[in-house]
Amino acid sequence: MIQLHFCSKGAGDFFPYPVQGRKAEFSILKHMVQHLSIKPLWVKHWKCQQQWSLMPRKLQNSYITFLIKGRGEIKQGGLVYQVSPGDMIFFPEGVMHSFSHPDGEYLEMINIHFYAKVYGLMDFLSLQGLQGVFHDQTDFSGAIASELAKISALNPPCGSELMVQLIKSVLIYSLYHFPEKSSLVTGDFKNLMKVYPALELIRNRLSDPALKQADLAKKLAVSEVYLRKLFNKLFNESPVKFINCRRIERACTLLLEFNNPVKWVAEESGFRDLQFFYRIFKRITGLTPAAYRNKIDL
Repeated sequence: MIQLHFCSKGAGDFFPYPVQGRKAEFSILKHMVQHLSIKPLWVKHWKCQQQWSLMPRKLQNSYITFLIKGRGEIKQGGLVYQVSPGDMIFFPEGVMHSFSHPDGEYLEMINIHFYAKVYGLMDFLSLQGLQGVFHDQTDFSGAIASELAKISALNPPCGSELMVQLIKSVLIYSLYHFPEKSSLVTGDFKNLMKVYPALELIRNRLSDPALKQADLAKKLAVSEVYLRKLFNKLFNESPVKFINCRRIERACTLLLEFNNPVKWVAEESGFRDLQFFYRIFKRITGLTPAAYRNKIDL
């Protein structure tokens, strides 16, 4: 008779997560994750020609690049990173970036584009400091990137729901394994919770052009002066600019998902004046709505 002996591994058999002493920060992370929504946009596996390079640009969505082959240089938000196979590069919304490589290098990569919004409004990568290059010595991130590319190409039943969970897993995994590269929390959490009712109001009335700064102040039962101080402290933006940025983000989504006229996109995003919409869109994205719609989805 063959006898099987089983033993379970205890905590002492594993290397600890490098987040000791940060329980308070991770309790805040838990709150963020509970209010995090992920929307996959597209995932593509690229084999780039030798002459390829990515000119400076900024996008109104987040994305992650997993580099499979080749070496190069990423410029991102005024910083320069050298990248090599196995690296993950995180690109938060609205950060200017470019990618170049030496002559003779052939690049192969998987690009994962998505929205990751806290309270449906704020970019999770920016809030958590997920930016720049992360080198994962395990095969976890590479396996997830390959699976996402496969789902995107084959479009199986419930594929979108699976993509949501896989993208969320990569984000949380990176915060646990690379805490020294992330801030985990940006700004004052107490004040963030204080403005939550205003953020909820913005989310519910984003397409309403009648939404004003005074409505937010009334919702929080504070003066407009105090409201501006809160928003500038938390987001480095006035309430009006914050609303306009969220509206332009919505417009970017609509431009990519629908072929409807730009006037319809503007109205659905909360802009009554088309010329004002064009001006704000160009100021925030650096592109016209038509140019944004026709951009290469790399």
